[in-house]
Amino acid sequence: MSSFFVTGRCLANPPPADWREQLTQLLGAKPRRIGTWAELGLYGALSCLADAGEKTLPPDAILLLTSQRGTYAATSAALAQMQDDLPLPLTFLQTQPSQLLALLAAQMDWTGHACFLAGAQPQNLLRLAAAQAGQGGVLLGCVDEMNGGSSNWLRLRDDAAEKYDFGASFSDWMPMTDVLHRG
Repeated sequence: MSSFFVTGRCLANPPPADWREQLTQLLGAKPRRIGTWAELGLYGALSCLADAGEKTLPPDAILLLTSQRGTYAATSAALAQMQDDLPLPLTFLQTQPSQLLALLAAQMDWTGHACFLAGAQPQNLLRLAAAQAGQGGVLLGCVDEMNGGSSNWLRLRDDAAEKYDFGASFSDWMPMTDVLHRG
């Protein structure tokens, strides 16, 4: 049985006051035509990768993303627009959580397995990661824009110093303390 270890993390719950400026620096330009939820996700994922010393994921790595409320604000805006007519195209696109996966893949120039799981419990997300990840490991994220926003990410690989507690609750699973086993 092998183990995953933390090589990078971003714990932004809530994000720092200057997170948008930091995102602009990470991207090299100000993001355009994306909503707050996707911006928070980009900020967290790219910060996590930077913490891991990586700019992209290996081809056999997987990217798993969850959210307790998803694109709640954009969905609310789209529903409000539907009272009069169809939602505006950009508003509709912002309701799609998979947009973040495509943005991340494009930013990293990466092609691989990426998946959004709505409302997934952290333990289930970790079990899925343990079952599906190859030697390239996994980039795990949870993004929400409610209550000031949050963008929490972990980069897990086979070769790191910190360990992960497989049974931790969501509020505890980002700061790692024990081992996540896969087998």
